[in-house]
Amino acid sequence: MPAKRRTPPKAAAAKKPAAKKKASPKKAAPTKVQLKPGLLDQTLVGNLKKAPKGVPPQTVVMQTLRAAAPDQLRAAFTKASPKERHAAFAALPGDQIKAIVGTLPVSVLGPSIPLAPAPSPTGGPPSTILTTSYENVPYPPAQTDPDWAQKISGGNTVGLDPNSLEWLPVYDANHEREGSLENPMVGLTGWVVSPDLSDKDVWFTHPFGNDFEFFVAPDPQYEGLLGAHNTGSDPSGNVTDTEYNAGTTHARDMGLPATKGVIGVETDQGLVPEPFQSVVQDKARVAAFGRWIVDCGHGDFHTEIHPPLLLAVAKPQAPGIGLPGASQMTHVEFMSRPYTVSQRWDDGNFVTHLLHEVLKVEDTFLGIPSSLRVEAHPTIFTEPYEGRPWLKLLVKPPVPRRQIALPQQKLTVAFHFTHRTGVAVQVYDAGNDTVGVVIVFGDLNPAKLPPKHDQTVSWGQLGDDYPLVIEGLAIADILTLNIAPAIILNLGILTDSYDAPLAQSPLDNQNIATPVAIDELHPGVGMSEDDAQPFPLYGWMNVFWQDVQVVAQGPPVEIG
Repeated sequence: MPAKRRTPPKAAAAKKPAAKKKASPKKAAPTKVQLKPGLLDQTLVGNLKKAPKGVPPQTVVMQTLRAAAPDQLRAAFTKASPKERHAAFAALPGDQIKAIVGTLPVSVLGPSIPLAPAPSPTGGPPSTILTTSYENVPYPPAQTDPDWAQKISGGNTVGLDPNSLEWLPVYDANHEREGSLENPMVGLTGWVVSPDLSDKDVWFTHPFGNDFEFFVAPDPQYEGLLGAHNTGSDPSGNVTDTEYNAGTTHARDMGLPATKGVIGVETDQGLVPEPFQSVVQDKARVAAFGRWIVDCGHGDFHTEIHPPLLLAVAKPQAPGIGLPGASQMTHVEFMSRPYTVSQRWDDGNFVTHLLHEVLKVEDTFLGIPSSLRVEAHPTIFTEPYEGRPWLKLLVKPPVPRRQIALPQQKLTVAFHFTHRTGVAVQVYDAGNDTVGVVIVFGDLNPAKLPPKHDQTVSWGQLGDDYPLVIEGLAIADILTLNIAPAIILNLGILTDSYDAPLAQSPLDNQNIATPVAIDELHPGVGMSEDDAQPFPLYGWMNVFWQDVQVVAQGPPVEIG
């Protein structure tokens, strides 16, 4: 017989106290909703009243929007709060988002004022090659409390408490995916610092491989996303996290201020195609949009964008062959996230799930265990986000427009985007020598998962990286015994691994927007829709100055 099992602290198997009789709840006073009239309020009310019976409200909303003056819409967007902007596409019919994005006037899409340039790394390109006018929804505690990140988890790191997780979304811990009004997507622009591949991730929450990760030294307007310890040290200079400390030091060595540190961007490496990983290098300009979390696997509670929903990386490069009279160009690569991996099981986090799996193996009748294998199969969301998150990016050439009169230069663009049904993209002239890109992540059909394989994790592997888990599960002594549960436990933990999905389509080389002046761009050019591939969106863009060829015409010559 096995040695008597030690009961781990806070074990889920602990006896529950008898339920107390609850007093009848008092009836709560009704909450009065404060309604705000908006720009289209009276017009929409009139149109809803006049609409024939059976016409859905969404149709009336679309008709009202299309009839609104562009200048009024732009003014309303400018005055709106970030939360109101995030809700902008929520009421529109899913099948109409692509159409309305494709027809929105430039006066609505363009930024109201040019963005202020951010610091650039020593020897690096200007920050203006890639910027965004995206505004994050404020999280008030982050503005007033230096310990706000730690308080999100109550100071708990991942462990035997089923509610203690490796990471917690900042806005609402109940939402594992970003994009809803409760857990909005955040975004930033900045500079890539120290890209790398992680070598210590939990297998059960990383079925697409260890994380591809890098730091971002964010532009000043996005430093509010950083926690108190994102420098990797405390106010006294004591190192709280060696990686964040090294990342902050490296950013400052690159000539960036990094006054509040850096922010990590992490996602399973299999979800970031290798060609895209290769462009994520030191001093590259980056825009990252995704889920804002507090890392509760580390005691310093730093913040991250983990995982990103969209990454855009920009670098200057030569114009290439076949473009005489072209300036140096800004080349941008775009990549989105096809899936989101859950870190929850029905019985809690991965530690409590393993605890219950072990208990089933150790529960025997006539020496036969109730379960013949410890398993930990992660849930994967094939709809990677919630709601309808959307964003705007602004791209400029790395060199300014030539000041001399001749030859004239035109702002020129070439690009191609492949996207799934439900995602809308528009490229437009944003003014101020800038190309704008609007991306709306609309209603997706779930993408198929790539091929899955069994993976076995030994208790030794788990113990090397997470010794506290082995101690909490209290199985070290059991593994050495010559009994059926020990033999089964020694088979290891069965989990899943998946092939990396491919960001490629036969349509990638069709309908390419070849170099064209931005003010001559035709709608629909440069876009391909393909649901046979799983990524919501991927693509590329070049922005540069092109000399205008002027052909002199003299008087006609008479031939006789």
